[in-house]
Amino acid sequence: MSPVGGPPALDEFRTPRPIAGWRVVAAAFWMAVFAWGLGFYSLSLYVHRLGEAGWSGTLLSAATTGYFLLGAAAIQVVERAAAAVGRRRVALVGVLLLAGGVAALPRVGHPAALLVAYAAMALGWAATSGTAVSHLIGQWFEQRRGLALNLALTGASASGFLVIPPMAWAVAHWGAADGLAAVAVLMAVATVAVIAANLPEPHARKAGASGASGGGGAVDAVRAVDPDGSIGTNDTTDRLSARRPAEPLTRVTALFAIGWLAQVAFLSQQMPLLVPKVGVAAATAAVAATTAASLVGRLLLSTVIDRIDHRRATAASYAVQAAGMALLLVSDAPGAVLLGCCLFGLSVGNVITLPAIFAQREFAAARYGAVVNRVWTVGQTLFALGPIGAGTLLAATGSPAWTIAACGAAQLVAAGLCWGRRGRV
Repeated sequence: MSPVGGPPALDEFRTPRPIAGWRVVAAAFWMAVFAWGLGFYSLSLYVHRLGEAGWSGTLLSAATTGYFLLGAAAIQVVERAAAAVGRRRVALVGVLLLAGGVAALPRVGHPAALLVAYAAMALGWAATSGTAVSHLIGQWFEQRRGLALNLALTGASASGFLVIPPMAWAVAHWGAADGLAAVAVLMAVATVAVIAANLPEPHARKAGASGASGGGGAVDAVRAVDPDGSIGTNDTTDRLSARRPAEPLTRVTALFAIGWLAQVAFLSQQMPLLVPKVGVAAATAAVAATTAASLVGRLLLSTVIDRIDHRRATAASYAVQAAGMALLLVSDAPGAVLLGCCLFGLSVGNVITLPAIFAQREFAAARYGAVVNRVWTVGQTLFALGPIGAGTLLAATGSPAWTIAACGAAQLVAAGLCWGRRGRV
């Protein structure tokens, strides 16, 4: 049965509006592979190769931090552009900017040119990553939005397997300049093709909304999209929202921003934190296990996200990550370190998906876009400080224990913030 007497939820995946929803999920999945593959997981590889080429470590750290800060600041600009010309066009421009910036990194010879390349990447990241995927899925899905979004963002975790190993191989065999350019161009061509084939133009979505569903297809096709790019209001959502107390946006933003800060801080320094404990080989295996666990965690959450309490799921995700940090604190045994990283990794992807679920369930439907934008803008601004903060703490103390403990404590704070006023799932 469909929730609250609505149309069958599976129709959201199958009913053409003007194309079936599963094609939108597939396009969003690949866009996430592209964005996280070139714009997140590979950042340490860029820093390593650029450092080998003689660039200052301080400059590279500042450029990486600036990349995330500019990406956060650009979210509102990207969303206004998407409202004006359509998300498809904005995504295509974002693909070209991110890929072009990556290809340019090893070829520039002046600090100003390096910063310009990172700035282009930041704009591309803002147009193709978390907010873009969340809004895209929000326009097409309502009843199964949690499942659709988690499946789409599984691409972020999958990028660790699909992009990073080929990129590392290409750089090792062809050099940084040719290797990065080859991967960036191939990824851009594939992503442009996927977006062009599976994401309709704005006028096509509106046409689908008015006539594709006939007598009550999935979500009555695509709802009218407001300037935020959010899904429009409807009777079902209004009835549910009326029974749910609205959580202050500041608290919701804080619980994700703090959790993301801890997560990015640990991930950015994972190798330096683990190598003193278990050596290079075991630390490398633990990093790979973290990525694998994040993919498993996303798939597990996808099966239940539309049926469980989102606040309990978020608190449990942070608590499991804190348990992983605790295990890393108390043991240097390779098996314990591997298990700790797996526990941490299980929630890495899920806490990126969950903000959109909060936005859908705890705020008026017309505010969906604004809530997602706010969480991602503040969250990315804060987690941009994670790498430099973790690196500074590690350098100042000379021990990984303090950094690991700080990350675990921040995750417990984020878990505690989940237990405020909330509505029923």
